[in-house]
Amino acid sequence: MALLEENTAYLKEFAADGLDLTLVRAVEFAHVFPSEAEAASFAEAAAGEGIDIDVLEPEDEVDPWEVAVTIELVPTPEAISEIEARLEALAQSFNGESDGWGLYDDE
Repeated sequence: MALLEENTAYLKEFAADGLDLTLVRAVEFAHVFPSEAEAASFAEAAAGEGIDIDVLEPEDEVDPWEVAVTIELVPTPEAISEIEARLEALAQSFNGESDGWGLYDDE
């Protein structure tokens, strides 16, 4: 399934659960990396105005390093897909990969 179709389906599920998708929401994009250095380099490269970044140390030494990129936006399939694709390409340049996204209900 294409990224846009997949994200459209996820957002339809959120809407069916009663989440108002016309409001600005915090959308967290997760990424995993094999080392702290690669995670830190990605975090530095992804930094920007209106972007919150958390580098999460692995709980177990066999687990990857995680970087959560949180962006406030009105969650449309197009907006999420564009950001997800851009961050995925950036993560790959640091030997990382996308690990999905989540939407947080602040209500």
